[in-house]
Amino acid sequence: MKNFNIIRNLILVSVFTLALGSCKDDFTSPTGLSGKPLGETMAANSSFNLFTAVVQKTGQYSAINSNNSGLVTAFTPSDPAFITYMTATYAAYFAALPPPAGTEDNVLVFLAQLSSTSVPTLAAFISTTVPIINYHLVSSKLTSNLITGNQVFATLNGARLSISKTPTATLLNANSTLNGATIASFDVLASNGVAHSIDRVMAVVSTATVFTSMTMTISYATNPPTIVSPATDVTTTDFDLLANLIRYTGQTPIILPNTTPLPDFTIFQANDGIMTTALNSMFASAMTELQWGAYLVALTPATTTTPTLDQLTTLVKYQVVPGRFLTTDFTNLQVLKSLLTSPTIAVGVNPVPPAIGPYTYTLTDANTGVADPIITAGNILTNSGILHTVNGVLRPN
Repeated sequence: MKNFNIIRNLILVSVFTLALGSCKDDFTSPTGLSGKPLGETMAANSSFNLFTAVVQKTGQYSAINSNNSGLVTAFTPSDPAFITYMTATYAAYFAALPPPAGTEDNVLVFLAQLSSTSVPTLAAFISTTVPIINYHLVSSKLTSNLITGNQVFATLNGARLSISKTPTATLLNANSTLNGATIASFDVLASNGVAHSIDRVMAVVSTATVFTSMTMTISYATNPPTIVSPATDVTTTDFDLLANLIRYTGQTPIILPNTTPLPDFTIFQANDGIMTTALNSMFASAMTELQWGAYLVALTPATTTTPTLDQLTTLVKYQVVPGRFLTTDFTNLQVLKSLLTSPTIAVGVNPVPPAIGPYTYTLTDANTGVADPIITAGNILTNSGILHTVNGVLRPN
């Protein structure tokens, strides 16, 4: 019996040793990235001379040129785009240069002379430029085959960047005048990332939330949260009524929850004049904007007069769509689900792409007796969603 136990123990030790050997083979160290990194790749590309010079001056070059710093996608302004940006931003400096001013060589001279005593100083240039460059960088390797449209990314700056894909172009932030651009060429590949050339230096989206322009805030430092909304006034072109409708129907913490990062919502905003007219029409009333404001402040679940809290909550939810939808993401007859879920909203695009615009975007709601709203000012960018100004109120019935 004793010999049997010895033999059994020897067998178990042998099996355990073999298992350890097998595990050792299975858990090999991962292979790191190898090859030419993004900074070096772009430095060798004549299309990115100024981008390379700028990131070398700001100290950002080492981060994009390291295989150990993680993957990065650079939406890289072309040299002409950088010339336009630099000569506009530092116009006084370039105006003093001998002609021809506003060339690549001029920009390189400007960068070379930056110092602690130059105007602007090197420190001031870095302070201004680093946030802008970081807005052009995303922590992933987003090659062209992964760009599908209706996408949003948090940049290294922290602000959000939207990508839309139309039949004829790929647009950043719908190619808005300040914050957007068009991708001119794709896929300069490197070991740790990829660069795409764009036609503009983009300003950072600085509007914090979809409520910022409505001057409405929510603070979770108190329980219940403290919500501040604008007082209704007699100005018909702002959005006080919509802000207070959102607040007093309890939608503020849904749209701006106590989470990080904040979710995206798309809000179709009608101004106070349009909202007052719509409310009076829907609820057989004749109140002014100020009177509607007072009505909302007094609104409770026990309110029995028309409109009730439930009726106004239904109306408000129909104006808000979860997700980030720029007009350049819309397709003709696309169906959107609001916070109300049902009924849905259908988007009409006229003319129908790929026909060339300008386009009209009509929102077909559940009501058949009143003209459907049209987007009159679209793609108001924020870092927690999109606002579209409309000329009517979406009616759920």
